[in-house]
This record gives sequence, structure tokens and C-alpha cells, in this order.
Amino acid sequence: MEPDRARPTGTRRARLARPAARWGGLPVTARDAVGALVLLLVLAVPQVVAPERYASTVASAVALVVACTGLVWRRAHPSVAVGVALAAMVGSAAIDADSSLAFAPGLVATYSVAAYAGRREAACATLAMIVAYPAVLVLVGGKDPFGSYVVLVVILIVLAAALGAAVGAQRAVVAAARDRAVRAEESREAEAARRVTQERLRIARELHDVVAHHAAVISVQAGAAEALFDKRPDLAREAIGHARDAGERVLSEMSSLLHLLRDADEPGASASAPGLADLPGLLDEARSTGLEVVERTVGVPRSLSPVLDLTVFRVVQEALTNAHRYGTGRAELSVVHGADSVVVEVVNPLPSRTAVGSEGAAGQKRASGASGPVAAHGSGLGLVGLRERVAAVGGTVETGSREGSWIVRVSLPVPAATADRPARAGTTDAVRPATQEAP
Repeated sequence: MEPDRARPTGTRRARLARPAARWGGLPVTARDAVGALVLLLVLAVPQVVAPERYASTVASAVALVVACTGLVWRRAHPSVAVGVALAAMVGSAAIDADSSLAFAPGLVATYSVAAYAGRREAACATLAMIVAYPAVLVLVGGKDPFGSYVVLVVILIVLAAALGAAVGAQRAVVAAARDRAVRAEESREAEAARRVTQERLRIARELHDVVAHHAAVISVQAGAAEALFDKRPDLAREAIGHARDAGERVLSEMSSLLHLLRDADEPGASASAPGLADLPGLLDEARSTGLEVVERTVGVPRSLSPVLDLTVFRVVQEALTNAHRYGTGRAELSVVHGADSVVVEVVNPLPSRTAVGSEGAAGQKRASGASGPVAAHGSGLGLVGLRERVAAVGGTVETGSREGSWIVRVSLPVPAATADRPARAGTTDAVRPATQEAP
């Protein structure tokens, strides 16, 4: 037998699935009406074809039609279906106890009420079936209450109810499982969306921290070179060199960033992330652009986690960038290593309004989220990203102006596991263990 002819192809299966889909799309009442009509025909045709063998009365035929009519609502309103079927069965038995045409629709109604109605409603309907119909057979029809006919009727009613209850329980289990699957899928989608948003914010922070600092340096040095090009070409050439060095550094850090943003499980993912050990280079770069930085270190440095180490570096980088862009050319950096925290503070004087206008202070006010006039060149995203980065490691950020100076103060908690661990050899050069100042 050829495989292609042994089973239907995909086209054939799709063609066979269309009628099933159309049938499933019909209302429940319409589908039950078709089922009731089929049952009516199955029970009525033998009475018409062989009336001498299947003798029936007009009353039993009417009872059959009435009982099948009630099955139209067997799923939409199962109590109505079982009530109509019971009335037809009782009426038919009262007239002719030997006629049982309405009994088959009654069993279907009993099954339906047990499968689709509540437990109490199903129990009451089944009890009514068990009591009312046999009682009429015994009291009116003269049947033996313990005879095989009455016992068989009771057994069939109980079996129909038990089958309906089992099917209803299985349907409830399947519905609950489907609902749990839908909720789980929604939760997975929400979690995936949350992770995507967090990743976008993380990438945005890293890009800002890497690009903004060096872009500010390039902008300042390019402006200085333009101003000094005619009068002091030697200084202009030096400024252009600083701008070129900043461009090379930003390209190098962008390359490192691509490694940093990879999965943490990949080797080398965080090896290139800057930290405390890179602060001297950052300070030298800031000083080379004309920013006077006074550094003060308090306490004994300790080995920090990669995330915390990177956060300290980015905090200093962002604060010095703002001091360079909006300050007066001087900044004081303080790094305090406490028992369970690292506190970084950068203070830079603000330019007076009479000298440079309000753009410097306003730019830092915008970056911190404060109200007031804003400099046209300040996006305000730097300190917003800094707050998000610090909040991610459980730290706090304080920014604001005080006595003519702008202050950025960040406190980062250090876990006990790392607080007692001394700094690695690579980090002892970054900050000196004694309290001191460096111009």
C-alpha cells in the first residue's frame, strides 16, 4: 500500500475539518435540536415501518414528541429538559404503563442535567426521576415495585446520572487545565515583556554612560579648538588631540559594551566592565579636558561585586560629566568605604547667573527631575539612568543644589559577604586606603 494513499493528505484533512468547524460554530441550541430530531426519528421510524411489531398508542407518540422537544434545551437549560421529559414519561405511563417511548429521551435528559447543571440541581432532578416515574408505574400502571422492569428503570436512570456526572467532572478538569494554561501563557508573555523592558533600559543606560561622557569631552575640545585655531594653533592642536583620544576611547568602550550586554553565562561577559580600578584613568581623562578634580578617599577599599563595581564607576562618570558640562571647571570627588556601604559624592560649584546665565544650573536641575528653566542642550536622561542603575542594586541617590554648588550623593549597600573581603590587587591602586586629596 502506498503511503500517500494509506492516510489522508494535509489537504484532505483540512477538507474534512471544515464541516466539523462549521458544526462547532453553530449555537448549542441548534446542535441539540438536530440531536433531538435524530433521536425522534430513530424511535419513531420503527413504529411507522412495523406497527404490528412495535405497537404504540397516540399518547405514547405524543409523549415521545414532547420529550424530544425538551431535549432542544438539554445543555442551555438542562433543568427544563429534564422537567419536560419527566412530565412526558409520567403522562405516558399513567395512560399506558407498557409504553416506554419517552423513557429514552428521559435518560438523555437525566444525563444532561448531571453533566451540565450544578450538583444540587442534578441531584434533585435525578431523585425526581427515580421517585416519580417508578411510582407512577407501580401505583397507576400496576407494576411490581421489585419486579425486573421497575428495577431496570431505576438502574438505567442512576447509570445515566452517573455517566453525566463523570463527563461533567472531566469537562471541569479540562476547563480548569485550559484556564491555567491560558493564565500561564499570559504570565509568560507579561514576564517576557517585563524582561524586554528591563533589558531596553539597561542597554539605554549603558549606551548613555559610554557615549555621553566622551561626546561631552569631544564637544568641549572641538569648541576650544575652534576658538583657539587662529590665535593659538598649538593649543588648538592639543584640543583636537584630546577630542581624537576621546573618540578612540568611546569606540573602545562601545566594543566592550557589546561584550558586557551578552548573557552573563557567556565567558568574558563582564570581564571588560570598568570599576574602581579604572577611576584613576577616568579622573585623568577629566583633568585633561580642563576639569579640576579633587579626589578624597575615606576608609579601606574592599572587593565589590561586578555589578556594584560598575555602578560606582558609572556614578562617578555621570557626575563628572555633568560637572564638566554645567559647572565652573572644578569638582570634588569623595569616595567613602563604610562598614556596609560605599558612598560616592561629587560636588561642583554652579556658575553665577551674571557670568554664564542660568543654563548650567538649569541643565542639572532638569537632569535631577526638578522644575524650572532648562538648558537647551540638557536631555535630563543622565541622572534618570543613574537613579535607575542605583535603585537596581538597592542604593539611594540624592541630588540638588546647596550654597551655590551642585551635589550628587549616592549610597550603595555592600553585602556582608563582600564587606569583609579586602580589595583585589587590581583595585588597590584605584583608591588609596588613607584619607587624602589629590589635585
